[in-house]
Amino acid sequence: MSGVDLAGAFKLAARALRDSRINASLLRGAAGDIEADGPMVRLLHGVLDRGARNGRVLLPEELPARFAAAVHALALTGAAELAALYPSTGGHGNLHEIWPVAREVVSRNPGEVVTRMIRPSRRSDPARGAMLLAALAYLGRHSDQPVRVFDVGAGPGFALAAPWFKQDFFGETLGPADSAVHLGHPWAVAPQVELADIPPIAAATGCDLSSFDPRSRIDLAELLAWTAPDVPAEQERITAAAQTVDRMGIRVENMASSVWLPRGVSWTRTDAATVIWHSDVVLEMSVPERTELATEILATAGRANPQAPLHVVSFEPAGAEYLLYSDPVGGSLRRGETHLDPHRFELRVNSWPARRSALLATADPSGQNAHWVGSEHE
Repeated sequence: MSGVDLAGAFKLAARALRDSRINASLLRGAAGDIEADGPMVRLLHGVLDRGARNGRVLLPEELPARFAAAVHALALTGAAELAALYPSTGGHGNLHEIWPVAREVVSRNPGEVVTRMIRPSRRSDPARGAMLLAALAYLGRHSDQPVRVFDVGAGPGFALAAPWFKQDFFGETLGPADSAVHLGHPWAVAPQVELADIPPIAAATGCDLSSFDPRSRIDLAELLAWTAPDVPAEQERITAAAQTVDRMGIRVENMASSVWLPRGVSWTRTDAATVIWHSDVVLEMSVPERTELATEILATAGRANPQAPLHVVSFEPAGAEYLLYSDPVGGSLRRGETHLDPHRFELRVNSWPARRSALLATADPSGQNAHWVGSEHE
């Protein structure tokens, strides 16, 4: 952790929180504790050390969000002192008490906090589905061939349910008018596609190592922990999306991608193009998982032909594509030769056998504030 300004990372994250005063107060307090060489320093050392031993890529810039989610999870799952403060659990939200109470609760539960911070996150926003739909429309502009969507690291399955969400789109409301999930206005700069160009979706399936039951209060709490505790609209959107996943009968298989993906893509299918979608999973994977995913994608690419093309659509932190395909061990990242930006996600499409690659858009990790780029190269 030498040379890493953790206090600065927490202060920066606190300043960037425009909506959540609760999380901003929590992170400012944590930053002060780090500067005073308090218990937070030892806790974060434990997070980074255990993450490295497990082959995980844990960026210092990500630690504030992971810490805020871990503390929110404690409030949601039984820490009465925090529950009395957090609005998401009926608390009164006294900002002056947030850090002193959180510091005491965390000091009693350091092992649980570290475990929550190093395991793959449950951060999942339905708005990411808008990114998938835009990419599918981009593909449909080039071909009206039906598609089969394989979602790697699907989490709760929100992306698979995206056709049943509605969104504002520059004066229009797209999607089912009666949808309980309203994504708001994800696009800041309009995509140069028409969502009407989305090709027929012949099938849409997903896998994840962390199974999710949309009817489970415990599983739902894991998702809600990543929302702002004082922004009810975020919690309502997550809850409504989980209910939509359940109502539409979407089920994500509890399975490693190295086992699940070959079952669907290891032979060519000429009746539909293959679309592999992954979002916010490359950094969450261990080294073997990243290696296996890249190997399977490239093997499938080698079997692609004009009648059975492969499209890999990703919405990942800037720089994650290099980590996946060129340096799954992350050596260049540790040496400072490459950089990942967890605050700037990129929507990318790579297609075979055309060998076409495109950076379609950049956006916040949630899928909001998206800017269309539309840069293509062969």
